[in-house]
Amino acid sequence: MGFDNAAIAAIGETEKSRPSETNDQPFHDLEEYLWMAAQETLGGTGLSIADVDGLGLARPSIETQYRFPLMIADTLGLSDLKWITATDHCGGQAVPLLAQAAMAVDAGVAETVLCLGADTPKVPDRGEGEVFPRDPRGLQRNYKDPFGVQGTNAEIAHVQNRHAERYGTTPEQLGRLYVTQRRHAAANPLAYFDEPVDLEGYLESAPIADPIRLFDCVIPVNAGFGALVTTPERAQELTDTPVSVAGVGHNHNPAVPEDRRLTATGMGPAADRALDQADLDPTAADFYQLYDDYPIVLAIEMEEIGLCEPDEVGRFLEETDFGIEGDVPLNTGGGQLCAGQAGVAGGFLQVVEGVRQLRGEGGDRQVPDAGCGLVTGVGGVSANYDGVLSANSAMVLRAEVSA
Repeated sequence: MGFDNAAIAAIGETEKSRPSETNDQPFHDLEEYLWMAAQETLGGTGLSIADVDGLGLARPSIETQYRFPLMIADTLGLSDLKWITATDHCGGQAVPLLAQAAMAVDAGVAETVLCLGADTPKVPDRGEGEVFPRDPRGLQRNYKDPFGVQGTNAEIAHVQNRHAERYGTTPEQLGRLYVTQRRHAAANPLAYFDEPVDLEGYLESAPIADPIRLFDCVIPVNAGFGALVTTPERAQELTDTPVSVAGVGHNHNPAVPEDRRLTATGMGPAADRALDQADLDPTAADFYQLYDDYPIVLAIEMEEIGLCEPDEVGRFLEETDFGIEGDVPLNTGGGQLCAGQAGVAGGFLQVVEGVRQLRGEGGDRQVPDAGCGLVTGVGGVSANYDGVLSANSAMVLRAEVSA
């Protein structure tokens, strides 16, 4: 099942940066990050920009012109493209973007599609102000701000409180996820955090919006990512370790206002569709690269994927080893919580790390004998955390590719 005539032949990832007026970390603009990501992706294949005949672009959070994909194609020197597209699924864009590229290659519309995502939420002269633009509708202004719900951290605080009320989930249980991912990030040279932290350090991190702590929140960074999707035949010419897309599932706008559940993401149907297409049991993946803007979202995803029952998630978090050689290897590169979230391109981190694991390139964080993995992406935070996330996608990746 999946896309028999498409494979991932290469990935690229830049270093992370949080430039400000008080440090000397480098600042690159959006176009530079996309260029660097393209070069990182194509660099080990022997291909040049001229060999690319398709472009997939994740739309960034910063303001861009309406024909942004065409402008970037021109900037990168791409010409005579057979196929071009862009996604606008907030932070979960990477999975649907690669799915679209795989569909284009599988259908014979294009042969070599370069998928790129980059974002620059941290600008030196902006300080620590808002990372993402505010909701232009009256929802935030009229129904959230007056009650103190100012931003995603406050919204997710309600989610975590409700989850604790219903299922008894504790900060100590959720903290085990962060501590594990921080350890993984320390083994990842491209992660922003390079030192581990223990549970005490997590619990002592500064309060943001009770019960949300500083370490519950993703750290915004500037970065760029890429993935090259092509035919299995060409992939095997370009690399000894191509990766196949074995299954894809999506679930958008999973609930209307009358049917909202505060402790849900909508990932369940998306994961079911991807796993069914790949003929894979939810507990049988060798690793899980799950979208992680907050630990509580990770816990809810695990419930909805089928790794545990909702009323058992606390015990599941306590008893499960999420380390590299553990029961459920989770976000082996540190995830966005510890490696950094590059704005709405952040979900690329999970895709790139998943491919890296299947290529056996994880280094000190390599999952032994990794043959398949589940990758997820979620988006629609500002509009729907008070209900469910509005963009949910899942993808099963496998190491074997047959030409």
